[in-house]
Amino acid sequence: MRLVFAHGSGSVGRDAFPLQAIAFPDAEFPTLAGYGDEAPSVGDVAAAAQSLAMLSAQADGLVGFSYGGVVAAMAACLEQPRTLVLIEPALFQLARDRPASASLMARLEPIYLDAQLTDAAFGSAFSRALTGDAEEHALSPEALRASRRQRLHGAPWRHPVDPSALAATRTLVLTGGWRDEYEEVAAALVALGARHEVLPGHGHRVMDHPDCSSRIRAFVERG
Repeated sequence: MRLVFAHGSGSVGRDAFPLQAIAFPDAEFPTLAGYGDEAPSVGDVAAAAQSLAMLSAQADGLVGFSYGGVVAAMAACLEQPRTLVLIEPALFQLARDRPASASLMARLEPIYLDAQLTDAAFGSAFSRALTGDAEEHALSPEALRASRRQRLHGAPWRHPVDPSALAATRTLVLTGGWRDEYEEVAAALVALGARHEVLPGHGHRVMDHPDCSSRIRAFVERG
């Protein structure tokens, strides 16, 4: 089974999907544009979506996690994959009329729009808005680089995703049942025809659930 996996904003490539790297030895785990040794830039998300669309055109399925779920959805709108699996995708634009997603976007939008923030200030403000932690933390060089990437790549809801294209794509969305925002996104995808399954106990990293790989395999094989 040939699958293509798109990582999120943390670990990249195979390191982002350790269990799936074992379960799917023929899968591809590309490092998306702006990650790894590549300096981040404004056009990375669109470039990553185009690359994923080409990689997954002949694959059995495309899998995206978190921000990588946004990129995977964008890729699916460019070139429809046979199957699409979205793991806690940050597709908040699909759920902007739902309370938790609307609240998250309202907290983060001013931070993304504040051009006066340094990379360090952006990272701290983003963390406070996301977690409610008011304590200041010094950012490591790696965290500063991640903060810069996050700023340059922009808010996930700013990237174009065509709901009608997603509605035409056979889609599975996997969530952990731990945050309302992701459950709202899943509900919005279900309204477009997706199948939704909850795998609790691992927070955002649903791919670490021992049943995750088998759920992905079963869904793709049914296609």
